[in-house]
Amino acid sequence: METTSGGTAILIVIAAALWLLYLVPMWRRRREYLATERNAIRLQQTLRIMAHAAEVPESVRAELTARDVAAQQRSLAARQRELAAIERAREAAAQRALRARLTESAPGLMAEMDAARLGQRRLRRSRAVTSLTTLLALIGIGVAVTVSAWAWAGFAAFVAISGGMLLTGLARAQRRRTAPVAGVAAPEFVDLAPPVRRAPAGARREWTPVPLPKPSYLSAPVVPAGAVAPALDHAAALAAAAAEAERAQRAAALAAASVDRAAAPSTVTDGEAPRVERPAASRFAGMGLVDGLPTRAPDLDEVLQRRRAAS
Repeated sequence: METTSGGTAILIVIAAALWLLYLVPMWRRRREYLATERNAIRLQQTLRIMAHAAEVPESVRAELTARDVAAQQRSLAARQRELAAIERAREAAAQRALRARLTESAPGLMAEMDAARLGQRRLRRSRAVTSLTTLLALIGIGVAVTVSAWAWAGFAAFVAISGGMLLTGLARAQRRRTAPVAGVAAPEFVDLAPPVRRAPAGARREWTPVPLPKPSYLSAPVVPAGAVAPALDHAAALAAAAAEAERAQRAAALAAASVDRAAAPSTVTDGEAPRVERPAASRFAGMGLVDGLPTRAPDLDEVLQRRRAAS
């Protein structure tokens, strides 16, 4: 027990020593700070007293005077505003009291006064609107006049520029029309082909008429009115027409060849027979011919019998 109490006492002593070691420097620093603050305050007071006691320059004194005057004016204006607000409040209170008394004594008079006040407000509002409308109308008229003047000026400038450009174009066209045309040097043409002998100018080329094929309705046999017309062979008719066309084409080719030989100079000797060229077969000779198709019309009775047998 004695050992425990001794250890506790030692701990308390150590804590007290540490606390003193912490508090003593803090107390000293606090004391020095307060002493420094007191000295600074005393120094400021001393300097202020010395500044008041010393002679102040005229500029500083004038500046101080102007500042004082401005401050006094501001304070006076604030005081006047306060007095005006108080006066307005008193007048409003008096008007309210008077209105209350008039309402109690003569309600018709108050209604007339309210109507007159509303009429005055409407009149002031209508005057303001009319004045604003008139001002806007005048501004619009001025703007319109200015814009129209600029528009007319632009139109006149456009007409003048267009007329100048048109006159310039006409003058250029007149100069081009009256300018002398320079001769164009034609290049020398050399024909390297061998010379071709041509027929004399006096020789006339005769034309031989070509017989045309007759229409099919003229070559068809005439059938009596009471007789029954036989079935037409379309394939045979087409073949006959193609053969007739081929014969006509060959006759035309032969006639043209004979005319050419008559016009050209004679170069064939007496011992040699003239060579006659056969024209090539026409590609229109077989036109309209179809192989493998029946050449007569089908028998309707036979077709109907086959259909009945199949059904």
